[in-house]
Amino acid sequence: MIINDTQQKLLEAINKENASTEQLIWLSGYFYGLANEKTGEAPPFTAPKHLPNVTILYASQTGNAAGVAQTLHDQLATKKVPVAIHNVLDYRVKNLKKETHVILVASTYGDGEAPDEALAFYKAIMDKKAPKLDHLSYAVFGLGDSSYDLFCQTGIDFDKRFEELGATRLLPRVDSDVEFEDDATQWTTELSALLATSESQNNTQSAQIPSASQNWSESHPFVGEVLNIIDLTDDDSDKNVWHLEIGLEESGIQYQPGDIVALLPENDPELVAQLIEATGLSADETVTIKETPYTLKEALTQKRDITSLNKKWVENYAEQTGQSDLDITATNIQQIIEEGDLLDLIQAKPATLSAQALVDLLRPLRSRQYSIASSQAIYDDEVHVTVKQVEYTSLNRARKGVCSNWLASLTEGDAVPLYIKANNSFKLPENTQAKIIMIGAGTGVAPFRSFLQQREADALKGNTWLFFGEQHFRTDFLYQTEWQKWIKSGVLEKMSVAFSRDQAEKIYVQNRLVEQAQELFKWLEEGAYIYVCGDRNHMAKDVHNAFITILIEQGKKSAEEAENYLQELVSQKRYQRDVY
Repeated sequence: MIINDTQQKLLEAINKENASTEQLIWLSGYFYGLANEKTGEAPPFTAPKHLPNVTILYASQTGNAAGVAQTLHDQLATKKVPVAIHNVLDYRVKNLKKETHVILVASTYGDGEAPDEALAFYKAIMDKKAPKLDHLSYAVFGLGDSSYDLFCQTGIDFDKRFEELGATRLLPRVDSDVEFEDDATQWTTELSALLATSESQNNTQSAQIPSASQNWSESHPFVGEVLNIIDLTDDDSDKNVWHLEIGLEESGIQYQPGDIVALLPENDPELVAQLIEATGLSADETVTIKETPYTLKEALTQKRDITSLNKKWVENYAEQTGQSDLDITATNIQQIIEEGDLLDLIQAKPATLSAQALVDLLRPLRSRQYSIASSQAIYDDEVHVTVKQVEYTSLNRARKGVCSNWLASLTEGDAVPLYIKANNSFKLPENTQAKIIMIGAGTGVAPFRSFLQQREADALKGNTWLFFGEQHFRTDFLYQTEWQKWIKSGVLEKMSVAFSRDQAEKIYVQNRLVEQAQELFKWLEEGAYIYVCGDRNHMAKDVHNAFITILIEQGKKSAEEAENYLQELVSQKRYQRDVY
């Protein structure tokens, strides 16, 4: 026997104390040193191979955070670092006590709000009962949009809270804007190199994220062809809503109901011409973007955002143009930031800029994202989009939504650059017999068209209830004949509509929900799934409050119990929202 009974008992005692991996490694080195002292020579010794067990958590709204997290996971797996990946929706905060290295990738949605799927995790980590994390090393990558004042606030909040709970940063937090790809590449490369300091003998663990099966992206879009354009509203309507069918033939693109199509638009040519005139520059002057040459007109039309402003950008404009007298708190500047665009700012505060300096100052023109209104089970090589044409007046000037008006200007045969974004937070139930409640106002009804097409293709009937809201029955009933067809065939079991302007008292979808409180509560108790698509700040909040009312009245719950009931539905993926 190499060791005696007493020594054996000492080693067993150490094991019973649940010594950490790091402690055991230290002890092995300690005994190695003792051996050196006694023999006077160094016996062959190889330090135990060890890498940290890494857990990657992501909080995503439209898939960007999930994509960054998956990239990091793949890099670590390649380096044989033991790594697991989880949506925070499926992860309990108390499990952090068992972790040693946690990487969090978090999107901020709207003005400082956490993604829907992160709300329970956010609440738990901020609670005073959250566990101490003195043993934990962590890093945070935040994604956001600097046009909002509370830029990357979710990532900031998580980073601060982990520090408060005693965790140690591996790297400084990254706050990345809408053009996040370069930041993400640098961060994942640096972090994976930091975590992979030696070879590992451990097996890699993985919880893969489903993704759209195609390689098209913002920087490398597929160019589809417009196959059909249909005006969904009557000539007497106060709005124009279009249905576009875009060809995907030979793209290899696959998508699921609930996924998102991102379209890369062009700016209004009239606005581009007005902007060039206001700057006094030449439309044909050559500029470069990422080493690619463009004329100024091409750059402002296809590559640069000329319609949105924020405080940070205006401050940068003042600094770059030497306008120290530009007061961002002045009433007229505040109005321009909130309601205007670059042309308003240049007209109010003109400056001399070269064409290249102007282009360098502007943010990239980003894709616009739309809920897909079709199922590939019915339309194999097509993707359908429902778009409301945005037009309004502010600061005494007519304004046009960038993408909606670009789409409205297209005709059959025109080209549309696009790519697909998997939306894993807005999916039909795996249990095909589960009841589904679909709530959409205006173009928010689009994904429910894809849901019902899929159920029709799968020969499923019943267990579906659609709530739809618009202004007028006669002029604004989007896809009316299709809903009626599905009701007749049994694919759509029930439909409740709310046309707000067809009577003296305005009626919205949330009013219809409360009217059907008893039946809706019965559906929920039978395991129904809720899907909400539409305006985040008004419609979605009103619908949420309507369900609170239903649970209080029908379920005899307190307001707090009703809120907890809905949060439990979120954690079960039975309450899903696609809001904007």
